[in-house]
Amino acid sequence: MAEPEISVLLRTCKHTDIPSTPTTTLFGYALKCDNVSISYAKTPIQIPIPQQSPQLIDIGVYRPSISLSGVVDTQGGNPSEGTSGFEDMSSFTYTRTTGYGSNANAKTYFIPYKNKLEDFVTDYVYSEETPLELEWGDAAVPTGDNHTGGAVYEVALQQCRLQVDATKEDRYQVSMQFVVTSRKDS
Repeated sequence: MAEPEISVLLRTCKHTDIPSTPTTTLFGYALKCDNVSISYAKTPIQIPIPQQSPQLIDIGVYRPSISLSGVVDTQGGNPSEGTSGFEDMSSFTYTRTTGYGSNANAKTYFIPYKNKLEDFVTDYVYSEETPLELEWGDAAVPTGDNHTGGAVYEVALQQCRLQVDATKEDRYQVSMQFVVTSRKDS
């Protein structure tokens, strides 16, 4: 089985606000995902009328949500990453110079192992002061001629599931669900 590509960036602040040396409250994670989806739930109202066709009322309320699944390792992969609060996690740098939240400077994202991701899930609480952003695909080009680019969403974690399968004890299957705002484009 091939490893999924790193396809989702999850950060506790805007991309521009990730410091060059991350802190325990301002950092970014890169998640190894093999499936990411967005759903839109709408709530039109159907009013039944005796012996007539029902009347429909749609006031435009919608509730987007994002689901992702992938793998997370059981342990960190880089002992030289000794930044406080980021023990032994592999990292990579990412630069996005255009689009919502762009910045000319490279930002460091960490690849969490199971216990670090579980700590994040249980400890992090969304608020206006501590937003959570999810970046998916090439957010430098959110829309364009004849193609779909990437997207940045402000999200709040709704559910996380970690599962270990027999013969795959070196990694956990992870699935996460988020409630989200509208896509953030420039």
